Amino acid sequence: MARDDYRREYDRYEGRRYETGRDEEERPRRKAPMPFRILAWLSLMAIFFAVGYGATSLAFRYMDDRGRRITGTVTSPEEVQMRPLSEDVAQAGGGSLRVYVPSGESFEERDFKVPVAGSDEEAMRAVLDFLLAELRSSGWMADSVRVLHLFRSGDWLYLNLNGAFYEGLKGLGKDRAGMVITAIVKTMQDNFKPTRKVKFYVDGQDVSDRSVVDLSKPWTIKN
Repeated sequence: MARDDYRREYDRYEGRRYETGRDEEERPRRKAPMPFRILAWLSLMAIFFAVGYGATSLAFRYMDDRGRRITGTVTSPEEVQMRPLSEDVAQAGGGSLRVYVPSGESFEERDFKVPVAGSDEEAMRAVLDFLLAELRSSGWMADSVRVLHLFRSGDWLYLNLNGAFYEGLKGLGKDRAGMVITAIVKTMQDNFKPTRKVKFYVDGQDVSDRSVVDLSKPWTIKN
């Protein structure tokens, strides 16, 4: 029945009369050559992508201006305005920031020299790259782990990492996975004020699996 309804609407749109039981007797329609059909599909996909990308950019910009929480899929488009380098980070220029690195059952403090950066987001990216490099060298994370995107809105930091990061967390087990998340959150909170909450995404998606560590909600550490 559903197929009949669909066919009836389709024939009505084409201006053809629908006759039940005469499908096989109807003259088959001529289809456009395959290259033209492929080109049409690619053009349609490009239009959908452009509209979706533009709408997403506007939504992020709107939410960023109001400092609200953003949930769901995150791609952190380049249109999100980067915040100028904060006073604390600017004063540390030429100096160092404190990075917390899991080691055994505790944390080691490492100094990271602040690179030349035009925004807090650029400095955050550099600090996270350093922290992940330390985790890789100690065997806590695989070499393929990396940060895909990040941006801050108010006191929220939205952090998007690749799938290898979450696979690494699952391989560590609950305790050590929690230490990795804690190290990231504490490093961001202590060095990049007013950051208080960190929302993690994996390949741009919310993580619903809570078997090892719960990334469906933002993480914060009360000082």
